[in-house]
Order: sequence, then structure tokens, then C-alpha cells
Amino acid sequence: MKIRFSLIILIFITTNIFAQSPAEADALFNDKKYEESGRLYATLLEKRPTDALYNYRYARCRYETDDYKSAIKHFLAGGNRYPLRDYYLAESYFQEYLFSEAIEYFNNYINSTTANQSFLPDVYDKLRRARIGARLINRVEDIEIIDSTVVDKKDFLKYYRLSRETGKFSVQTVNIAGKETIDLVTFITQRGDRKIFSDLSGDRTNLYTANKLLDGWSKPEYLSQNVNTVADENYPFLMLDGITLYFASNNENSIGGYDIFITRFNANTNDYLNPDNIGMPFNSIFNDYMYVIDETLGTGWFVTDRYQPDNKVIIYQFRNREEKQYVSADDISHLTRVARLKTYRKGTHKAKSPVDDLITAPEIATPHEILFTVNDTISYTSTSQFKSAQALKLWNEWYRLSEDLTQKEALLSSLREAFQISEDDTDKKDLTAEIMELEKQVLKYRLTLNEKIRDIRNEEIKYLQNLHRK
Repeated sequence: MKIRFSLIILIFITTNIFAQSPAEADALFNDKKYEESGRLYATLLEKRPTDALYNYRYARCRYETDDYKSAIKHFLAGGNRYPLRDYYLAESYFQEYLFSEAIEYFNNYINSTTANQSFLPDVYDKLRRARIGARLINRVEDIEIIDSTVVDKKDFLKYYRLSRETGKFSVQTVNIAGKETIDLVTFITQRGDRKIFSDLSGDRTNLYTANKLLDGWSKPEYLSQNVNTVADENYPFLMLDGITLYFASNNENSIGGYDIFITRFNANTNDYLNPDNIGMPFNSIFNDYMYVIDETLGTGWFVTDRYQPDNKVIIYQFRNREEKQYVSADDISHLTRVARLKTYRKGTHKAKSPVDDLITAPEIATPHEILFTVNDTISYTSTSQFKSAQALKLWNEWYRLSEDLTQKEALLSSLREAFQISEDDTDKKDLTAEIMELEKQVLKYRLTLNEKIRDIRNEEIKYLQNLHRK
């Protein structure tokens, strides 16, 4: 009798708890206490794993707490009876970099009769971003990360350890009503003769340029209609070739907030080419900017706020390689993790600690320090060793030409890279003409340099032979 009575009490208590749990879970859910309500819905799902409402509510809890994989699983399990299901499912796929699926469910939501009209502008923008993501995910660069550091956003430039040859940066911050604090970044070339900088144009930022004069800087000029848009352009960096420009923008070709873009100056049109998004993993669905390549040290830098708390950013330092490598698309899970920098190859070369002074670039040979073979028995290590004045003159000419050739070869490499990533037929046509012309110049320089070396050697040997006869 006691056993029977205890069993009845147990059944009553269990039934009562189960009856209270859905109501409590719903109350917590409506109060947006997603962690607490999620735990209760998980318990309810153990008893009723196919319940559509429990699956939907639990999926929402996982979505709101950034567990997008679990959210996807339970949104699908809950079916499509709930009007916002497709919207949140698309968002979850987007966060997981499964862009094709995100496009499918954003379109489903847009075409549904129950779509919330106030949501649609946001949905259309996210559909645009998902389409960009679907294109970029097919070409994720396999980069080698040397170091990463989480810092206060306001201090990020202090942590860039750059050689003096790269150029100089400065930043000032301004506040605009209704917007977050805005960085205005100035880049001055290594020669100090030109600067590219961001400045306010109404309530947005655009890029401008100025040249150094004897008594200061020239009047700022609008950089380019091809670069500046109705969105924000900021964080400029000009490569040593004086042609290749990196910057950040939140324009219509951005997948996140700020994305990093590349453009090059086209001498034929006296303007910059249409910029290209440099892709993943540099760019993400968050803000990514201040891309800098230190050609002297062979490293690169960029900043992102992905997966960071407010007012924090992470600075990545990576190895700069002339030939890029890309991640295979065969393993989607690995591909999306690399694209998000959830996994990456670890490099070994590292610049000095942020607390050190700025790195001084390794000293290069001056025009007086050489290694020149005259014949099988005589070699010079300094220009002071030349006996022939004519040979020395020819050497100085050779040295200047070789510096010019180095710059032209660097520019040629940049143009070839631009051709590979460009998707604009007009730009490709212009680049083809530039590349072909530059290839001719490079070949001519190499032939001239070989002839110069021969002439230098002949002049010096002739002088030494005459000196010996005397």
C-alpha cells in the first residue's frame, strides 16, 4: 500500500514539474533570458525530441547565444511553420560561412507571404553580403600567421612594428553624432614626398592625396571616383612601387562592415583601377582593415574585430609571400574554419615585441660597397678599388639601372597579381597592355645591364693591362 501511494506521489510530482517546465521556459524565453530558457528547452526536448515548438525555441536560444551549428540543427528539426524560422536559419548559415544555404533561406523568407516588411531592407542587405561570401569562399588564401595580439582598438597602430622603408602612419579620432568614434588615418610614403589620408566628407570618410612642397603640403585632392564611394573609405596604405594601394571600405562589395580592398594606379588613364576585395581570410563578416605589407621584413599586418568584445581588436601579423596558395574546397568544414581564422598555419618569423622601439630595417649595401669579379684572380669589394675612371663611371650607371630594374620587376609582379584577381574585363584589358609593355622594358633593362657588366670588366682589364706594361 505504501509503495503504491509513493508511486502515485512520484507520478504526480513528475507530471507537475513537466507541466511547469514549458511555462517557465516560455516565460524566460519571452524575457530574452536565452541561456536559462535554453537549458529548460533542452530538457523538454529529451522527452519530446520531435516537438516543433521546443525545437524552434531551443534553436532561437542557441542562435541568440552564438551557437549557430546547434541552431541550424534544431531550426531544421522544428519545420517551417514559424514565420521567422527561415530568417534565423539563414542568419545561422551566414555566421557559419555556409553562404549558399544562407542565400536559399534568405530568399525563402523574402518570398514568403508572412515576411515582416520592416525586416526586408535588412534581409536584402544580408542577401547581398551572402552572395559576396559565396563568391569569396571559393578562393580562401592559405596564409601563415606569425603572431596575433588582442589590443584596445584606439591603440592598434602602436602595435605595428614596421621598417622605416615602409612609410609612416598617424591617426586621429573624431566623434560624429549617431556614429561610433571614427579613425582618420594618414599614410606618408618612405620618401616623405606624398601622403594619402582619410578625411570627413559629410558624415562619411573618403580618401585624399597631397604632395610635399618646399613650404608644406599641396592642397588635398580627391583620390579617385573609382575608389571613393557613397560609403566609407579609410585606412590607406601605398606599397613601395607607388602604384598599389590597399584601403578599407564598407561599400556594396564588402561582406562585413569594413573589408580590405586593393587597387592600382593606371598610367594609361591617369586614375586608379576599380578596386578588388582581397578576399578571405583577411576579410570577414566583421570589420577588417589597416592592411600593410612590409616588403623589407617580408611580413604583413591587418586588424579585425571578429569575435572580439566591444572596443577590442585583434592584430594579425602574417608572412608575405609573392606566390599565393589557396585552401582546397574539398573539405568544407576545414575551408570555413580557415576562412574565419579559426585555424591557420603558424609561422616562425616574428617582428620585435610591441614594447620595443620601431624596427630599423637591415642596412643594405651602399653604392661604394660591391662584389665585382674582374677576372679569375681579381675581385673588388669597394668602388674605391677601381683603377679605371671610365670603369667606375660605368659601374655607377649600372648601379642606377639595377635599382630601376628592381622597381620595375616589383611593379610587374604586382600587375600580374592584379590581373589574376581582377574580375573586371576592362581592367584586365588595361592590365594586359601595361604588363606587356613593362615586360618589354624589363627585358631591355636586363640586356643593358649585362652589356654594362661586360663593358665595365673590359675597361678595367684594359686599364690594368696598360698599367702593367708601364
